[in-house]
Amino acid sequence: MPKLNPFRPGSVVSPGMFVGRIEEIEVVEQSLLQARDGNPQHFIIEGERGIGKSSLCLWVDYLAKGDTTYDGKNRLSFVVVNIELHAAMGYDDIVDAILGELKRQISTRDSLLENCKKAWEFLSRFQISGIKYDRPQPVATNSRRLDELTDVLVNLIEESMGAIEGVLILIDEADRPPSDAHLGQLCKLLTERLSRRRCERVCIGLSGLPDLMQKLRESHESSLRIFNILELKPLEFGERMRVIDTGIEQANKSSGTEIEILEDAKRLIANLSEGYPHFLQEFAHCSFATDSDNIISVSDVLQGTFNEHGALNQLGRKYFADLYIDQIGSEDYRRVLIAMADHMDDWVGRQTIINNSGVKESIVNNALSALRERKIILSNPRARGEYRLPTRSFAVWIKARETQKKAEPALSVGDTASVINVLAEQNGPIER
Repeated sequence: MPKLNPFRPGSVVSPGMFVGRIEEIEVVEQSLLQARDGNPQHFIIEGERGIGKSSLCLWVDYLAKGDTTYDGKNRLSFVVVNIELHAAMGYDDIVDAILGELKRQISTRDSLLENCKKAWEFLSRFQISGIKYDRPQPVATNSRRLDELTDVLVNLIEESMGAIEGVLILIDEADRPPSDAHLGQLCKLLTERLSRRRCERVCIGLSGLPDLMQKLRESHESSLRIFNILELKPLEFGERMRVIDTGIEQANKSSGTEIEILEDAKRLIANLSEGYPHFLQEFAHCSFATDSDNIISVSDVLQGTFNEHGALNQLGRKYFADLYIDQIGSEDYRRVLIAMADHMDDWVGRQTIINNSGVKESIVNNALSALRERKIILSNPRARGEYRLPTRSFAVWIKARETQKKAEPALSVGDTASVINVLAEQNGPIER
């Protein structure tokens, strides 16, 4: 009987598998409770790719709808407008997406259909203008569309007769549209309009990559002031271990076979991931798939991570092939990136890169110029001659790839101890 692999790289983590983010969850809970009581506090979830933003958004969706409790016994009752943005969307497209999802949510609740006559009257006539995000952007944003959205939200809250406690507008991938889509302006003006109408039970949550901050600022210079900003960091070591334990527990509930993971194997997965949830899921998934005796060992983890179609190569194809392989034809340029990866995503000086890379100074200079031009590295605007990798996860992957290359002779003969030694030389001892 095939085993159900509980680890899901590339997918959002269900609330039942969600671990960590205690501080961020507490802030979001307070934002929703404040909105319920008429004092909305909006929030932004930001962080690099693979850090778990979409999984946290899904958990917030469950919390706001009341599918899970916020204090162990009490539940919220919000209408959740959960949308995902796309790169070519403009201002009107974003408003239409909110209205379209609001219409869908209301249509599933008989109590709202019965009581919220004004809101439903407009939404029942509303037609989404197709999934074609290429209409020209207006010079000024369309205030009529914003007025319509404001009216619908006000009417929904006023007429709901206590059937709902508020509305959460949850926007994932908010960094994708350009700044001239005016998402920042939309959020700022919508909150001001709602406040003037004394409609204070609407909360806005955005989620996106770090450049979302700059796009919002360019859209409206004061738009960031309305948000609490939650920057997601890598999971702590204990949280990584709990993710693995939770997955194994779920697998054992779903199959008739008892599956075990050895402590050293679990610690190795936790260390390899460096706390990135997607990396953790990928390493755990491949280790689970490699196991053949229902006992996941260090050997299973190493094979699942470093073999030809293993976790490391999967991560490279999904995240970093463009940055590290497709755009770079020179091995010397890669050696520059390898030297920078030793400093993770911290700033590192040109001379240090020359010394550590073993590449000629003239080639390093050319590499830094080309890599910066291609946006593969960033230059420090405050310190001349300093550079860094764009994300810590990129550095983690580069270091793991170098580990793979150095460990290949030992891997080919199954010498687990030698591979562990290479890992320790490259990344330090396994955390315990």
